[in-house]
Amino acid sequence: MTAAQEAQKARKWQDMLAKLREAEATPGAKSQFDLYYMAEFRGYAYHNLRQDADAARELETALNSPCMPEAKKFERYKSLVGLYSSLRNHAKVIDYGNRALKISKDADMMVAVAQAYYLSGNNKESVRVMNELLADIDGKGRVPKEQQLLLIVAACDKAGDKSCVAKVFEKLVNHYPKPDYWANLMVALNQIDTNDLQKLNVMRLQQYVNVLKKPGDFKEMAQLAIEEKLGCEAQAILEQGFTKKVFVEKRDLDVNTRLLAAAKTECATEKAALAKNEAAAQSAATGDAYVKVGAQYLASGDAAKATESIQRGITKGAIAKGDPLEAQRADEAALLLGIAQLKANNKAEAAKAFRTVKRDPTMVRIAKLWLLNT
Repeated sequence: MTAAQEAQKARKWQDMLAKLREAEATPGAKSQFDLYYMAEFRGYAYHNLRQDADAARELETALNSPCMPEAKKFERYKSLVGLYSSLRNHAKVIDYGNRALKISKDADMMVAVAQAYYLSGNNKESVRVMNELLADIDGKGRVPKEQQLLLIVAACDKAGDKSCVAKVFEKLVNHYPKPDYWANLMVALNQIDTNDLQKLNVMRLQQYVNVLKKPGDFKEMAQLAIEEKLGCEAQAILEQGFTKKVFVEKRDLDVNTRLLAAAKTECATEKAALAKNEAAAQSAATGDAYVKVGAQYLASGDAAKATESIQRGITKGAIAKGDPLEAQRADEAALLLGIAQLKANNKAEAAKAFRTVKRDPTMVRIAKLWLLNT
């Protein structure tokens, strides 16, 4: 064993293994201590020879010895996780990784375990482990690594958890605001269960960050706007689609040409009634009329008038009182105020408005994403 140690110091790994074989072949009983150190030495030699399977076997043997100090077990688990990861033995990675996590919630270990779950097809467990890591990172005020977030997205997607996909893309655009992440986030938000009002507000953000791309998206957003008596918004959306040449197929061109004509007619009607509706809003019992007028001013491109009118509506209050969508419409008023302020290049006031969105969880999520643009 002394000769094996000398070979180790000289980094002569094959000589080290040969001396260990001689020690093992020496007649006489071997103590647990002898066997433990033989396995440790062999594991070290095999590791340096890049013989991962042999190294893992020997280090595992040493780990299971009664002579292995408790204080060394965490590092041994980490070594075995690394070796079995390279050997693609996901079950062993999960086993030793979870043993290590009982000792310490090591971030790299959590990632390794989550990857092993993911690669073995257990996406729900992968998501669980990575969400624990994210909670730990958030609790410590640190920024998650981009690759960690991408792993969670992949696992959430394979697990069919659309809400999880959207949540993680929110973190990606927050910390790594790349256009692809914004585009994927908008797709994810559109796939979760939303009503028409929530969807329209998702698409407004989608349009603002320039990831509204598909012909069907422009058409759907315009239809939703018309249903909300926002013909000028529908007109602007469709004209943007035609300018960007997103309508290529004859059917899309024909359908959206007709829709644009209807939007223009609705827009003209709304503009003609703006002054009258604004005057009526003064005597209205609630702030709804002011908010609607403000939304129409915003759609017409008058951010200053929109800000003034929407603020009056919010101040008057009782927006959508008794409506099943009361919370969402009240939050939408704050969202529209923030958008108007943003378009008036008043980012500080826009941020204040977005922070007042508090009642509907989906609207709150949308507001937080708008805040990234202030």
